[in-house]
Order: sequence, then C-alpha cells, then structure tokens
Amino acid sequence: MPSFESEKLQETLLDLLRSQEREKQLRDENAAILAGMSAMAGANSKRQVFNGLLSVLRKYIGFEHALVLTREDENAPLQELVTTCRFFESSTWPIGNTFVRSMNGESIALFAPNQVSEFQRLPQEMLQYCQSVLLTGVKVSSGDALLLFLHSERGQFSPRCRRVLERFRPLLERAIIDIDYRERLQSLVTARTQELIHSQQRFKDFAKTVGDWFWEVDTDLRFTYISSPNLANHVVDNDSILDIFDEQETLKKKLKVKFGMKEPFEDLEWQLPESEGGLWISFSGTPYFSKQGKLLGYRGTAKDITNRKKRLFELQEARKQAESANKAKSQFLAMMSHEIRTPLNAVLGFMDTLAESGLNKEQARWVNQMDQSAQLLLTIINDILDLSRIESGNFELYNAEMHLDESINLVVSQLHEQAVKKNIALSVNISPSVPKKMVGDKNRISQVMFNLIGNAIKFTNQGSVSIDVKRDNQYVSIAVTDTGIGISQEAQRNLFNPFIQADGSITRRYGGTGLGLAISQHLIDKMNGKITLESTLNKGSCFTVYIPITQSIDESQLYEPVIENSLDHSLSILLAEDSNTNQLVAKLMLEKRGHQVVIANNGKEAIEILENNQHQFDIVLMDISMPVLDGLQATKQLRQKNINIPIIALTANAMHSDQVEYRKAGMDGFLAKPILTPELNAMLNKYQALATTE
Repeated sequence: MPSFESEKLQETLLDLLRSQEREKQLRDENAAILAGMSAMAGANSKRQVFNGLLSVLRKYIGFEHALVLTREDENAPLQELVTTCRFFESSTWPIGNTFVRSMNGESIALFAPNQVSEFQRLPQEMLQYCQSVLLTGVKVSSGDALLLFLHSERGQFSPRCRRVLERFRPLLERAIIDIDYRERLQSLVTARTQELIHSQQRFKDFAKTVGDWFWEVDTDLRFTYISSPNLANHVVDNDSILDIFDEQETLKKKLKVKFGMKEPFEDLEWQLPESEGGLWISFSGTPYFSKQGKLLGYRGTAKDITNRKKRLFELQEARKQAESANKAKSQFLAMMSHEIRTPLNAVLGFMDTLAESGLNKEQARWVNQMDQSAQLLLTIINDILDLSRIESGNFELYNAEMHLDESINLVVSQLHEQAVKKNIALSVNISPSVPKKMVGDKNRISQVMFNLIGNAIKFTNQGSVSIDVKRDNQYVSIAVTDTGIGISQEAQRNLFNPFIQADGSITRRYGGTGLGLAISQHLIDKMNGKITLESTLNKGSCFTVYIPITQSIDESQLYEPVIENSLDHSLSILLAEDSNTNQLVAKLMLEKRGHQVVIANNGKEAIEILENNQHQFDIVLMDISMPVLDGLQATKQLRQKNINIPIIALTANAMHSDQVEYRKAGMDGFLAKPILTPELNAMLNKYQALATTE
C-alpha cells in the first residue's frame, strides 16, 4: 500500500512538471507571438514584416530560407511575393496537388521535394536549396498564399515543426496578410506616383511646345503676369503689352483690333530688330471672363518661330531649285528628242523611199521589218523622252483595226536571232479562237510584247520561251512562259515599279533601265487590261497579258487613217531645213507624191524667198532648230509682215508644250520628225483640198 501511494505521488509530480513545462512553453510562445506582432506593427515595409515573422519562427523551426508565394485568382500560377534567397526572386510556380492541399490549410513537410511535381521543373540553382521543405497555406484578401521554409539538407523538418506552424497560424496569417496588403499598397502608390510624374512631365512638355513665353493682361492691356522678363533675348519692361510693338505699327494695329473685338487670335508674327538678332516671334491669345461673363483680360503665349521661318525659306529655296532642275530636265529631254529624232527621220524616210523602189518579195519583207522596228523604236523613244507623260500616266492610245497575230509574229521574228544565239527554243501558239481582226494600238501592244518576250529571252540561259495566245471570254490572253532564272516573292512586289529589277545581281549581269515593265503595265491598264505574274526562283516565270476584245470602234477614236493622195492638184512647197540629209529625205517624199519643192537652208532665207514670191507657194514646211534664224522667229516675222501662207512646224521637238509654243508663234500645224507616211499624207491631202477650192 505505501508503495502504491508512492507511485501515485510520483505520477502526480510528473504531471505537474509536464504542466509547468507546457505552461512555460505557452508563455514563451505567447511572448514570441506578442514580440512578433509588436515588431510587425512597427515595420515600415513588407521586408521588415517578413523578417519579424522569421525571427520568431527561427527559434522553433530550423530553416535556411523562407519564401511567400501568392496568386490573385484560381486560374493564375503562384508568384514570389517576398523571399530571403535571391534565386527565388520573381519566380513563378506551377500548382499541383501538394500546393492545393497546403492552400486548403494543411501543413506539409516534404522529405523528397524533387519527386513532387511542383519542384521537378525548378532549375538546379533553386532546387539545391529545396532538399527539405515545410509549407503551409493562408487565405489573403487578394487570393491564396503559401509560406515555404527551405533547407539544403534532407530530413530537417519533423512532425513537431508542423505542430509549431499550427500553433503559430494566427501570427502567420497576420504577417502574410500584412505583407500582401503592403505589397498591393506599395504597387498602387508606385503606379499613382508614376502617373503623377508622367502627368507633370506631360504638362511641362506641353508648356514648352505651346509657347516659350506666357503672358496675361487686364482689360487695360496692362501686364498682370509674364512668365519671364526676357522674350528671345528681348527684355520686356513695359507696363502695357502694346508698348512692346511701338516699332511695329502694323502688328500693333492688328492687336488693337483683336482686343477691341474681344476675340482670340493666333500666330501674329513679329520680327525683332536686327540689333536683337532679328528673331521671329509668334503671338497668340484669347480673352478670359468671370463666372458672370465679365471680361477680365487676355491670356496667351509667344513662341520663337525663327527656325520655322528658316525652314520655310529653305523649302522655298529648295522648291525654286527643284523647279530649276525640272526646267533643265525638260530642256535636256527636248534636246535629246531632237538629237535622236533627226537621224531617225532619215532612216524612216529612206526606208519609205526604198520600199517603193522596185524590191523583190524577200527584200520588201526585210524593209518592212526594218520599218516596223523603226516605228517601234520611235514609240519607245517617245515614252522615254516625254518623261512628264510617263510620270503623270498621260499616255495616248491610237486605236485602229489590227491583226494581233501579225504584231506578235513580227516581234517574235525580230527576237528570233537572240534566241538562236542562246540556243533557246522560241515558239508561238495562237489559238484559232483568237479574232483575226480587233481594234487596238498595235504599236503599244508590240512594245509590251517586245519587252516581255525580250526579257524572257534575256533571263533564260537554257530551255525555252513560249508565247501562247488564246481567247479568254472577252479578253485575249497572251502568256509568255520561260524556263529562266525566275523571280523571288520579295522581288515580285516591286517588279512593276519604275527603274526596279529583280535584284542587284541581276542588274549587274543583265543590265537594263528597269523601266520596261512599269511602262508595259501602264499601257495595259490604259487598254483596260491587266498583267499577271507567276514565278518560281530558278525554275522560270510566266507573264500573262489580258487585252479586251474590241471588234468595232467609233471612227473618232481611230488613229488617223492613211490618206492616199487622190487629188491631182500639185502643191508648191517651201521647205526650210538646215540638214542636207533631211532636205534630201523630205524632198524625195514630197516629189514622189507629185509636189514641187523649193529649199531654204534657214529661216532668214525662207523670209527672203517668201517676201518676193509668197503667192508662188501653197504651204511652208518650217524646221524649228536652224542656224542664222530659227523657225519660231522666222514665223513671227512672217506674220508681222502679214504673210499669211500656211506654215507647218517640221521638228523633232515633239512634246506637247512645244506644240503650244508653235501655235502661239503663228504656225498652222505640226509634223513631227521622223515623218510618218500617214501623217504626211493627211497633211498634204488637207492643203490640196484647200488649194483646189480656192
């Protein structure tokens, strides 16, 4: 019995000791919690709150680093809020089952974190700190939060550590909620501060751009405010704003009128005296009123616009230079037109004479092809030299009845020799469905075909070039297909722009101006057709032209027909021409048609001949560019002498602006060099008919 009582006493004493230990532990924990809360209450940042929490927990849990993760909604990943390890800063974490359990309030100790999905994708520099992990979840106002304790060695967190977390949960929740709140508050303050800074800078920039000087005056026009006493080095020491402009009476009157009408004004310009730099100032202002609508005065700005005036002057000077350059370009083009057309006139004239000199069939075919080539060359020259028409798109089409197959075959025959030299098969396939006759500008169509087929041969080194012509509903489609170098997709986007070729290497190897495709597309557009391109680099290209089929046309739209000299009346013609070759060509062409020709070598000779024998001649063919006296001056002098004989300009200067000048000088018509048979016959027939009726 005594033994039993002794054991009972011993157990009671042990229970008492355990109770005392638990009470001491609770007192210590409560003291720690109170100390932690006190530290957090005095904290100035989320870092201080976090450090205060860790200093309490570090007495009961052995960890190396700690980390708080948060998310704003259930679909977002967890992101670092605060940490003691720099490797975890700004980190983002996926959410798996382990994190979900912890966010639901469970405290979890991980002894092998590398086998848990949330940690498996961490980089090695982060994973080395996560050999042991203790985590628990907390609900915060912005969403969910996780608190993780980390250790670089395994097995560091026992079940006792989880119980500590449970006992300290109120402190944990308070700390993490406080950290989250401070973070959101700091983000909001930072954002608002940044907005304020931007707003302040914005208004400063606005003030700088609106004006260099701000002013305000009362109803007596006396200054009540000026932002600076100096305005572009001009000292403002006047009481009244009008006194500033004593030397600028015109501006002063304008301001008085504006002030008197109580209306705003903008950009009244004022130039400072040369002694103050001669700067230009722009004044703007507006009236301001009280709530009752009473005028209180005027407010406005003044801005230094010297640089603007300088740029305006430079732009005006640049415009003058551009106009001067454009005039020089026009003069150059006119000169080039004359220089190229003059020898071409002889070529065409002699070919025309040669064609009627009794050639055999084969020789006549050769001359015909030469003539067609010269005609096509003339068309191309017209486009290149008349640059204003090319830039403005003001091409004129001369439509007439034509044989499309003949035009295409002619171009192919002209380019056949080039294909033979490169050992390239050149073939034409014209479908029977293509109309035998159609209305169109055969020279322009030949120009387009010459460009496309010529390019196909130029850029094909082996294989073939084929031309397939067929009817496609209301269009004739002409497909030019080659097995050449092809064109890249990038180059195709700019290929039809003027002076553009596929790329630099092609330009160096094959040459060319790059103008042909741009002109071709413009011509086909004028015909209400289109050009398409399909190409593969290093395999070949196919350009397809679609031309509308027109089989009848109003006569007024046709190119002037060849008018045969059906009248018997012979004209007496004075030819004023300084070139011996052109004298010979024109005389042959006119005499072949039964007319008498007298030649003057310059304008002075023409005047002398006409003064003595004006009634002897029916018309004058007057060259423009001649020595001693040119055709324009000669015509003006003849008109001043009341010599009214018809005068026809005969010149290689074929631009529209030139023709206007010829009309102003008193000329009655225009015949361009090289002289074309249809135009010559039409002109002669007109004056033969006039001579017959007189």
